Amino acid sequence: MDFNALGVVQALGGGADPAADPGTCRVTTPGGATVDVPAFTGADGRLRARVRHTAPGTYEFAFDGGTTTAVEVTGPPPARRDLTVRPGERILRDEAGEPFLWVADTWWYAFSERASGADFAALVELRRDQGFTVVQLVAGLYPETTAFTAQAATGGRWSWTPDLGHPDPLWWDAAEERLAAVVSAGLTPAVVGAWSYYLLDLGDERIRRHWREIVARWAALPVVWCVCGEVGLPHYDELGADDLPERVADLVARWSAIGAGLRALDPYRRPVTYHPCPAFRHLTTLDAVGEKAEVDLVWMQTGHADRGSVAQSLRALDRALAAEPPLPVVNSEVCYEGIAAGSPATLQRMLFWSHVLGGAAGHTYGAQGIWAFARGEADDPGNVWGTIDWAEAARLPGAAQTGLGGRLLAGLRWWEHRPWQSGVAPAATRQSPFLPYCAGTATERVVYVPANSLRDPTVGISLELRTLVLRELGAGAWRVDVVDPRTGALVATHRARVDATGEWELPGTHFATSLPTFEDWLLICHKEGDAA
Repeated sequence: MDFNALGVVQALGGGADPAADPGTCRVTTPGGATVDVPAFTGADGRLRARVRHTAPGTYEFAFDGGTTTAVEVTGPPPARRDLTVRPGERILRDEAGEPFLWVADTWWYAFSERASGADFAALVELRRDQGFTVVQLVAGLYPETTAFTAQAATGGRWSWTPDLGHPDPLWWDAAEERLAAVVSAGLTPAVVGAWSYYLLDLGDERIRRHWREIVARWAALPVVWCVCGEVGLPHYDELGADDLPERVADLVARWSAIGAGLRALDPYRRPVTYHPCPAFRHLTTLDAVGEKAEVDLVWMQTGHADRGSVAQSLRALDRALAAEPPLPVVNSEVCYEGIAAGSPATLQRMLFWSHVLGGAAGHTYGAQGIWAFARGEADDPGNVWGTIDWAEAARLPGAAQTGLGGRLLAGLRWWEHRPWQSGVAPAATRQSPFLPYCAGTATERVVYVPANSLRDPTVGISLELRTLVLRELGAGAWRVDVVDPRTGALVATHRARVDATGEWELPGTHFATSLPTFEDWLLICHKEGDAA
């Protein structure tokens, strides 16, 4: 692995027992600043430490125990996007201050060998080319399985030794080859430390040791941390316990303490969040940990009930956006494409656009089959949700159309947009979520109109869109582009002359709709000045 190409400087220390505490390494950078980083033991039995490459010159590594190593680095740091959260903002930015749109895919089992190295690399390339910017993955302690199962293995090994004595360096060395592939492609890894119930298996101190290994190896990379998946979730067979609320509360409190330790350990203060569990009515990070933990980013998980999950997803988004202080909000898990034979591409587009136009900092896609790299076999993790080979699932249309949504927004000043439901009529409400969504600025407006098939199934084809009116536009000339969200094709352009009322009605094309078809559509509107 070429660490310098990833913007990381690595030094080797002396030999070490992998079961022993590897200690800390103080690094002096070329500018004279010092940073303390946790060390770790590689598969060759030698200590290692890593820091971020910030400038050419000499990096001096002083390991606990007295070993000192100097590493000379030539050339400037490679370009990359390390993410930050500014106080009071609801978006993510990179360190240069450029807005970062979160468009993620869900690969919980990315470090397992359920996909070959070549196939994994091809998936990374595919998602990058489609427009994704983030990959969500778990550091070995995966959901929907238990410790030491073949489902979770990499090279026949698990992330911990069989006696739970210490993290297995062979597993970690293999896993970070995949993490490097993600970073090399320009994608940001969102690393989930473990699924919640592993705290019951390993105990608090081992989980802290687990997170120490993650930070030691990967904090110098451009990453985001998620303290745990489905925080508060005990073992699945405990969900019927009479004292379930007490068990959940205990796990939440313990994980919150581990998250506080993670913040103290990480020298780069990467953004931190928690993944919630809707089984306990925890639809957002804030529902789950509340004031128990400090977070930089709010994740949501809002169900897999197809169109039945939409209203509660958007209500949860409202709650998260109303919290103070303001934080970026992303739905990190909702309605995987194909899960339980539902949630098709039509719904994926609707979820993406309703969330980003509703104020989210981006959106996370997922597909049944990909999250666990399923092989269409009886022992696939989570196959109760559906059996499909991951390579087939990777080509489902909702992924490409989610990435396309990100690419379309990249051509706009999306970070300045604000939800503007009064800017379109009819407009979606939380009671009627399958009507149009609107966001924008005084000079730029985006309207998403969900597919007619998503509306009230009791009335046949809805006639609610026989007229579609844009409202609260500035008087003057506007260009209104009608864009296909399935392909990105521009199918029509209207030159709108808006008077002092601020209203303009989309010309009708059919007695039942003013849009080209009953499918979903985007209107991208720009104020052009006085010339019509």
